Amino acid sequence: MMARVSVPFTCGEGGGERRNNNFAGFESWLYSQRKRKRTVRDTLFYAKKFAYVLDSGDATPILTQVKPLSQKHVLSALANLSKYYGCYQRWNEIRRNYNLHWVKADSITHFERFFNEELTLETMLQRIKQMIAILPPQMGQIIKFGTLIGARCTEIIECVKLINNNNPEIFPRYYNRERQALEHFKFGDIFLRETKKCYISFVRDDILDIVKGIEKVPSRNAIGKACQRRGIKMEMHLTRKLFASWLRKEGVQAEVVDLLQGRVAPSILTRHYMVPAPSFKSDVLKAIEKLRERI
Repeated sequence: MMARVSVPFTCGEGGGERRNNNFAGFESWLYSQRKRKRTVRDTLFYAKKFAYVLDSGDATPILTQVKPLSQKHVLSALANLSKYYGCYQRWNEIRRNYNLHWVKADSITHFERFFNEELTLETMLQRIKQMIAILPPQMGQIIKFGTLIGARCTEIIECVKLINNNNPEIFPRYYNRERQALEHFKFGDIFLRETKKCYISFVRDDILDIVKGIEKVPSRNAIGKACQRRGIKMEMHLTRKLFASWLRKEGVQAEVVDLLQGRVAPSILTRHYMVPAPSFKSDVLKAIEKLRERI
């Protein structure tokens, strides 16, 4: 085991005791970084539990008490806490001394997922159709709509809220009728988070009609509880997987699918030289229409 860090603790005036009484300020700071409620909740939990590591310089508890695949949550929480108190360099010294790093899934995991029979197109279609059929109508409509835009669960919920916003100026700003697109990027505080982003979704008016008129949009948690009461799994994450898989099956360029799911590849080729086919929007809309017929 590496030697304990001996640098005196300097994370905020008043030391650990004062910091423990100021987590409300840390919580506000996390929200100012455009982090989701669930992310803030988890970050606060791990920050409170392991904040003393920043005082002591001893990261042994992280190594001995936390499973390797869960350590990333602790590391992220302490990284944010140290940034908030201006001692990020101190935290990096501790992390390096104990050889702590974010664990990524290895290539074999992706290989096994590729051949996972539970994630075939047909299987995902059936599981999504089951949720749509069994859940209350409005929840089923949201899941159907989510399958046709390929966004993440929380993004789908926020999208439906904006479509049904009572402010008459919101929807015309959100939906570009000429482009036939929901322009998420115009609401950066909602859709452009630090690590997860959602830029644009191509949709026609009839697809918007699926969720128009929903006045009280249920939360992700409410949909999960509704699934639980009906004895089915909450598998809203499959809507995003199905969307991407279906578009690729229909011949839509991988780079276009990535863009529609909030990913922009860092390669120079993609950023500066890759040009989408002229028909890419119509190709996407045709693929979405075929998917709609299946669900």
